[in-house]
Amino acid sequence: MRTRLFWSAPMQKIVNPLRSSSIIAIGYILICGTYIWFSGAIAAKLSSSIPALQNIELYKGLAYVILTGMILFFILYNLLARIVTQNRELELHKKALIAAQARALTGSFAAGIAHDINNVLGVIDFGIDELQDAAPEDKPMYFDRLNKAFTMIGDLSRRLQKIGKINTSIDMIETSIFDIVRQTVDFASRHKKLKTCKVSLAQHGSNDTCCINPYLIEQMILNLMLNAADATGCSGTIKIVVGTDTNNVQIEIHDNGPGIAPEQRDSIFNAYYTTKVDGTGLGLATVKTCTELHGGTIQIDSSPLGGALFKVVLPLKKTDHPTVN
Repeated sequence: MRTRLFWSAPMQKIVNPLRSSSIIAIGYILICGTYIWFSGAIAAKLSSSIPALQNIELYKGLAYVILTGMILFFILYNLLARIVTQNRELELHKKALIAAQARALTGSFAAGIAHDINNVLGVIDFGIDELQDAAPEDKPMYFDRLNKAFTMIGDLSRRLQKIGKINTSIDMIETSIFDIVRQTVDFASRHKKLKTCKVSLAQHGSNDTCCINPYLIEQMILNLMLNAADATGCSGTIKIVVGTDTNNVQIEIHDNGPGIAPEQRDSIFNAYYTTKVDGTGLGLATVKTCTELHGGTIQIDSSPLGGALFKVVLPLKKTDHPTVN
């Protein structure tokens, strides 16, 4: 049962706190002053002696305290009841907002996985065409690539099944980042968008191992390469550079496309933000998520090739295993 408030909701919207409290205080002073003056005059007329006057003043004072106490109780009760009710409503609204945000995040996460599945399907589609035209001695190589693609789809499917579960862990392993990047570049180059691009890979630094999730790194590089292919009209130059220093590994994706305007660089990683006519706005959002799950950063700059440069920096040293909440 809802507590009836002392002031109605419309009244709360038009009440000015300073003005209202001033009016109430002045009214209280006038009423009390008038009461004391009239009651004192009446008590003086009714009393026949000083002791009688003292008794009348005593009873009058007690009655005044009791009456004002009841009024104060009524006001405070309604005021506190209103505060409690508002706090309950605020808590309900907060829970509803959290639930809505969780549903939106789940939908965004599912859309991102669907986007990644579509990327892998693009590799499979082109790989099947190549397999049909391949020489017998080359077919095992194409079968291996297709098996890798199907394995990636299986991983994506398992991720999709985990959506909605709290604190889903991200498995990390110690492995060579150079090997992962090299395998991913070779795999991604079979995609129809990248087949007609000039793709190159450069490495520098020591081949140290780092703690990563290979699947997430593969998806991150695949998305960045496809983004570069789209920027160059699927016929430009794409260069991947991998290097290490004492603490970090750096992965750079260069292209000779039109580049990215500085005013767009802060928004381009937001989910569903896209500058493409047929874009989904999920590829780069996935890239940022993968980077952050590894405790890394991603920056956009201008490439010496004339287009955009995406620079990913990941820590070499092992960190706490992250979770997806």
